[in-house]
Amino acid sequence: NSQIWMEVNPLTDDNQIMESEPAAADDEFDSVDGDEKEDGKEEDGGDGDDQEEEALDEVDDADLMAMLARAAMAQGISLDWIMEQARHEGDGDDSESPVEYPFETMPTDLEGVAQFIQSDRCKRVLILAGAGMSVASGIPDFRSADGLYATLQANSLTATTSQREAIREDPSFALDEHLFLENPLPLLETKRDFILGTYEQRWKATLAHRFVELLHSKTGKLVRLYTQNIDGLEDQCTQIPEEKVIPVHGTMDRAECGRCKQRSSFPQFCQKVRSDIKDITGKDDSAPEVSVPPRCSNCGYPALRPAIVLFRSSLPKVFFENVGPDVKDVDLLIVIGTSLKVAPANSLVWRVPKSAMRLLVNRETVGEHLGLDFDDGKRDFFGAGNCDDVLLDLMEHLGWLPELEPLLADQKLPQSCADLLHERLVKLKGSGGNEASTADSTEDTEPTTSSDG
Repeated sequence: NSQIWMEVNPLTDDNQIMESEPAAADDEFDSVDGDEKEDGKEEDGGDGDDQEEEALDEVDDADLMAMLARAAMAQGISLDWIMEQARHEGDGDDSESPVEYPFETMPTDLEGVAQFIQSDRCKRVLILAGAGMSVASGIPDFRSADGLYATLQANSLTATTSQREAIREDPSFALDEHLFLENPLPLLETKRDFILGTYEQRWKATLAHRFVELLHSKTGKLVRLYTQNIDGLEDQCTQIPEEKVIPVHGTMDRAECGRCKQRSSFPQFCQKVRSDIKDITGKDDSAPEVSVPPRCSNCGYPALRPAIVLFRSSLPKVFFENVGPDVKDVDLLIVIGTSLKVAPANSLVWRVPKSAMRLLVNRETVGEHLGLDFDDGKRDFFGAGNCDDVLLDLMEHLGWLPELEPLLADQKLPQSCADLLHERLVKLKGSGGNEASTADSTEDTEPTTSSDG
């Protein structure tokens, strides 16, 4: 089953700051979901597909269970959990049965989406976010032609000759889990500027992040934000409780021991990084010339690092522990700025109930291979454009723009977001108020703080 395969083989997202599995895994995923053709063969008719099916037919139940058990163990996933998901997929899944949607009429514009969010019929909202959510923040692109991977000088890193050679051949090896446990310095030296920039809040939460914050504080309907980004920008939104966010690939604004997994003080970790890790960019004159890795106060091992998922390591167990209960009874799934090419995060699209409305906020349509259909008009709506533009429009229809205005005075938005919001507020004030609000008569509910939404 390709869905179970993706559950136990989490891959990486293609956004600018993902560090979870080797880049080669992207090709492996593409061959599974049919995004690419191989050796000139068509997706549906290649001999390779038939050979794979024949090979699977030859695997008996015992061998299949053994394969699943090994894959589950490698990723730290309970085999019981996997089997429960398989049973859930097969129970009562009659595609011919009529579906009772939570909306009276499927929204055909953002004003209609806003009305649905404010209605009593919409009780549980789940959000999946990708790189598009953070683009306006200006975080460096690691994978571009002039990004970190392309410009990294292996000889500048504190490493053995063989380690430098491996990093030279594949720069992402500097962020490899196995290498880190052997030598933590390549990771810390490579990420030094990003670690300190995160601590200094050099990059700011965008309007898209603020939409999530207001969704929780104004309606209490946010079940969870699943983010594929590691930038931790959502933590700048102080009204979003920590338990409401699951960083699928970890987060840069927390520190932990890579060996014993004990969480550590992020400010203290950053102080150690600043004083004890050399600056390979040459920008910080106060940085030391020789790096000394910080040690964990719990186990004493020199393995303190940002709490991100490294290459050749497992996704956080918190994802697998919460995704099942979180998708249950969801009325609205909002997908923000992601290609939806990466499992298991993209599984939220097909895991939510068949009755749930699905809103995609993106520059282009994606997710057709997961069942998104923006032509049938049943439950999928495409909000086309930049994430901040679209979600600002949605917040205007919700009547939430006054809550955003203090962010301008406090300079808590990236410049492009601040300009966008300022222009919108000026326009509204010139027209005599927030005429687009559809929510003025709707009384706000108290926000929910429990972990299950």
